[in-house]
Amino acid sequence: MTGSFVSFRQGSLSFLQVVWEGRHGRSAILRDRKGRKMKERLLTVVEAAAVLKVKKNTVYDMIKRGDLKASKLGKQLRILQEDLDEYIRYGGKKPEGSQSETGRRGKPERAGGYQGRRGSQEEALAEFEPLIICGQDAVLDLLAEHLSRHPEGCQALRSYKGSYNALYALYQGQVDVATAHLWHGATDSYNLPYIDSMLPGTDVAVIHMLKRRQGFYVKKGNPKHVLTFEDLKREDVRIVNREPGSGSRVLMDEKLRSFAIKTSEILGYHTIVNSHLEAAAAVASGEADVALGTEKHCRQVDGLEFVFQQEESYDMVMKAEDFAKPACRALISILASPEYQAEVKALGGYDVAGMGEILYLSQRNRSLL
Repeated sequence: MTGSFVSFRQGSLSFLQVVWEGRHGRSAILRDRKGRKMKERLLTVVEAAAVLKVKKNTVYDMIKRGDLKASKLGKQLRILQEDLDEYIRYGGKKPEGSQSETGRRGKPERAGGYQGRRGSQEEALAEFEPLIICGQDAVLDLLAEHLSRHPEGCQALRSYKGSYNALYALYQGQVDVATAHLWHGATDSYNLPYIDSMLPGTDVAVIHMLKRRQGFYVKKGNPKHVLTFEDLKREDVRIVNREPGSGSRVLMDEKLRSFAIKTSEILGYHTIVNSHLEAAAAVASGEADVALGTEKHCRQVDGLEFVFQQEESYDMVMKAEDFAKPACRALISILASPEYQAEVKALGGYDVAGMGEILYLSQRNRSLL
């Protein structure tokens, strides 16, 4: 396709006319403002991350700081090979006395319909930097796809941390949106008690996504007759456990505490897997007799039976300061849309009643509603 994009570099190459010859790092013919052709290779963020052997989120951070130059093509970022080479050679800073390839100072010109905000590269990047959604459920992959198509949406990146670690990543500013299903035994409630303690001094918005059924994965027919958490301390029962920080692990630990069961009494407590499907596979293969997880994933593995324990709430959390941003508002509108809810319901194992409802927003931020 043919189009134009704006480079955030200062100088004569700030407006480059592009004839795009491919989607992923192929050559492009660039013309400066005087119409001179320049042969360059454009890289995606993912390709630049592969060259640098870092995560793509790290590349976005480098661009935001101004360490690595980037350009906007449509809604996507592209990086010139020469700029990446320069970063590798000089760490993003040329030696003193070297001449910038842009040749002069001044505000970058804007092309066509794109009118970026005035200011630094960081301000310009903020207009289209991706939204990072953290959580492990497949409905979030579907949500990211919808967000990329929404008129007010943007590109969405996925981080696959469990609930506790997702909230911590939100507090640290590593992600924009976290999801959680953390049961609090003392209050018999989900998520809000953890959010209050894990994001101190942070105003947040909590949006309901869906409800799921949690229970035991056992072999068909339940040969060990495992029905309650107290059955897990029997000597003939071996479990496989989830990683610390996951919602299922927190549920396991809270239940054991409520029944006054020591972890040392549970055979297999320290045998860890990192997903519901891994847990189900461990039971199906005979590696374990029991695992704790959602009903949906149990139904995806042959030879298993599900022993229901309780219904859980799976909720979304974002900082209140981001709540009014177009991308976040688009996210909430997608959750409330019949189209998205129907797609999630069709996946099976999800109760979408109340999806998109605001569960919590601090009083001083109510004006954002």
